[in-house]
Amino acid sequence: MAAVHPMHFYAIIDRIIDCNKKGDFRLDAYLSGVAAHAGPALAVFCAAFIQSITGFGLVIIAAPLLMFFYEPKLTVPIMLLIACSSNSVQGFLMRRQANYPLIGTLYLGMLLGQPFGFFFFTYISNDALKVFINVVVLLTLLLMHVSHRRITQCCRNTIVTGMLSGFTAITTGMGGLPFLIYLAYTEMPANVFRATCFIYFFLGNATSLVSYLVGGYPLTDAFNQFLYLLPALVTGIIAGHFSMRYIPASFFRKFIFVILYIASIYTIISIVGKSL
Repeated sequence: MAAVHPMHFYAIIDRIIDCNKKGDFRLDAYLSGVAAHAGPALAVFCAAFIQSITGFGLVIIAAPLLMFFYEPKLTVPIMLLIACSSNSVQGFLMRRQANYPLIGTLYLGMLLGQPFGFFFFTYISNDALKVFINVVVLLTLLLMHVSHRRITQCCRNTIVTGMLSGFTAITTGMGGLPFLIYLAYTEMPANVFRATCFIYFFLGNATSLVSYLVGGYPLTDAFNQFLYLLPALVTGIIAGHFSMRYIPASFFRKFIFVILYIASIYTIISIVGKSL
C-alpha cells in the first residue's frame, strides 16, 4: 500500500520538528506539509463536502478512500480524530435538543463493547483489517438499500446496540452502522435525532481515542496526519454548506454509493487475490 511519506516529505517533517524545538514554528512549513498531503486531503474534502449536502456519514465515505494512502491501523485513529472534531462542533451547537437518556444507555453499551474491539484491533493484521473495514462499508451500503425492519427500542436492545457500536468504532472508526440500523425508523423529531447522533458519536469517538491511549497504542502519527487534513475538513464542510442549494442531494448520494461500492469491492478482491 502506498504511503504518504515519500523521502522529500521526511525532510518537511524534520523541518517542522526543528521549528517546534526552537519555538519558531513557521506557517510556510505547515503549508508545505498540507501540500504534501494533497491526496488524502482531497478524500477528506470530498467526504466533508458530500456530508454537508446529503447528511451522509463522513467516516464511511472517507475511510475506504484514505486507505489508498495510509495503512488501516493508521487510518482508523485518523478518522476518529476527524469525526471527533466535526461532531464536537455540531454537537455543541445542538446540545439542547439531544435525547440524553438514550445517549446514556447507548454509551453504557459502548463502554462494554470497546475492550473486545481493542483486542480485535490489536491482534488483527493490516490486510485483514482492511478487508474487515471494507466489508463493514459494503454491509452498511446494502442495509441502507434493503433493510426496512423496525427494531423495538428498549433498554436491552439499546445496550446491545451500544456494544456493537463500540466494537465497530474502535476497530474500524465507524460506530454508526449499529446505531443507524437500530434507529432507522425512530419517531424522534429530525432535529433531536441529529443532535443525538452528533453527541453520541462525539462521545464514542473520544472514548475510542482514550482507549487507544490506555491500551498503549500510540496516536502521535495519527494526530500529526490529522493536523494536515484539518483544513480539508473545514473547507469541505463550508463548501458543501454553500453549495447544497444548487446541487441535488440525490445525485451526490447515488454517485458516492457507486464510488464506495467500486472502492470497497476492488480493495477486497485485490487483498484476497494477493493472498492466494
